[in-house]
Amino acid sequence: MNQESFHHQGSYQSQKHLSDAIDLCPTLSNAYFEKSVAFLKRGLFVEWKQLMDIAVELNPEQHLMYRGWCQFFFLRNYDKAKEDLSQLANIKGEKFIGVGQNGEYDLRVVIALCHRYTGNKKKAIKILEETLSKEDYYEGIYDNLHLGVLYMESEVYDKAKEYFIRQLKLNEFAEAYYYLAKTEYLEGNIQKAKENIGKADELYLKNRKMSSYYYEYPDQIYKIDIVNLGKLINS
Repeated sequence: MNQESFHHQGSYQSQKHLSDAIDLCPTLSNAYFEKSVAFLKRGLFVEWKQLMDIAVELNPEQHLMYRGWCQFFFLRNYDKAKEDLSQLANIKGEKFIGVGQNGEYDLRVVIALCHRYTGNKKKAIKILEETLSKEDYYEGIYDNLHLGVLYMESEVYDKAKEYFIRQLKLNEFAEAYYYLAKTEYLEGNIQKAKENIGKADELYLKNRKMSSYYYEYPDQIYKIDIVNLGKLINS
């Protein structure tokens, strides 16, 4: 299997070595996993999942994290992502079950976001509040933003602003100012909303924003979002 590492990921030679490894040892879970990644990055999700499912079946503790994380970020299959990560928690028997593939999220935060997108915002807030207060919490770079948005959507504006301000103290980027501006607008604080949407626009133009080559982040914004909110604020 190690021969595949001498070739570009997803190349014919790399995939051929992985296929050979599977032929030699059909229970080698990492070979299925590595072979699946090339399909994921090309957007061939059916092919990715067929291989990934075999890897999980052979070694669930090692591969459930990755499948659950991909179900969330690539496929937006929140029920399945929650199922995978909950199964992993049961296997590990621990509250801290690890960090997502991109190194940016405590997996408990991903579980909370799954609850958010499947209609249970109260449970999402509860899990996030509890996770952020734990000693074993792995601090992600966007966690306070997500919790702030949940409070904003729940019309608890003071808590929303509290978490947006926390986020800005840790990491100043366009989305945090955008949602702070939106919250101020919803409260009728027009001047503060104007100031914050201006900062959001400034940082967005400097490329200080959420971005990935492969997927869209939860609560990620685009230039049109800033323009449209700016029109509302200034109308």
